[in-house]
Amino acid sequence: MAARLRRYASELGWPIGISLAMLGLWEFAVRELGIRSIILPPPSEIAQAIIARHDLLLTHLWPSLYLTVVGFALSVVGGVLVAVLITYSTIMRKGFYPVIIVSQVIPKISIAPLFIVWFGTGTMSGLLLAFLVAFFPMTINAAMGFQAVDEDIHRMARTFMGTRWQIFWKIRMPNALPYIFAGMKISITLAIIGVIVSEFVASQEGIGYLIKLAGGLLDTPLMMAAITVLSISGLALYGIIAAAEGRAVYWQTPNDIGGAAGG
Repeated sequence: MAARLRRYASELGWPIGISLAMLGLWEFAVRELGIRSIILPPPSEIAQAIIARHDLLLTHLWPSLYLTVVGFALSVVGGVLVAVLITYSTIMRKGFYPVIIVSQVIPKISIAPLFIVWFGTGTMSGLLLAFLVAFFPMTINAAMGFQAVDEDIHRMARTFMGTRWQIFWKIRMPNALPYIFAGMKISITLAIIGVIVSEFVASQEGIGYLIKLAGGLLDTPLMMAAITVLSISGLALYGIIAAAEGRAVYWQTPNDIGGAAGG
């Protein structure tokens, strides 16, 4: 346990140190160059805005986080299920999988106005956009993981009379977990982007709406405060997934997991 904590502290030390140095340089440059807050507020002023308007920020943060988490969860469930179908169904693998890959080139954000027309300005359009942008990386990563099983291992399991269900849970699923978590890390960030874009287009609540409102009022400190709170929330969600990955994929080192996800 102590060794793990030391490793985590060592891994976090560099990014935290560099981030603090960059914030200090930002603060110094803004003060020395006399840049007005309406153009670029210093970090200290952004921190003051977060403290002074925390009620407003939290009020708008909750709807955005709710839609992000729900859209992300739906994308994980849907992506894994479609990946299973791709793995076991020839029609899905040869007919739909290429279509899914090709559809990646379509900018999902451009669909946001259509969702507003089809589903209105409520939460449904934001939820569906978050699901859509997060669904594709989940599907592709999970399908890669399910199909990356060594053929010798699969053949040996069939030789020992392993059923399809047993092979899936004992071989395919453990092999696919690093890929699934890699897809989850990508999907959670994309889900946040989808929700914020939907709030930019048409919404009366959420961090995206607050950023747009602050921009219209030329309240740059509030705009930067909203962006900062959103970034911290995104990092927290990413950290939760990374912590779950460390527990679920306990048999691999972080380098192994990164290599599997990148391959």
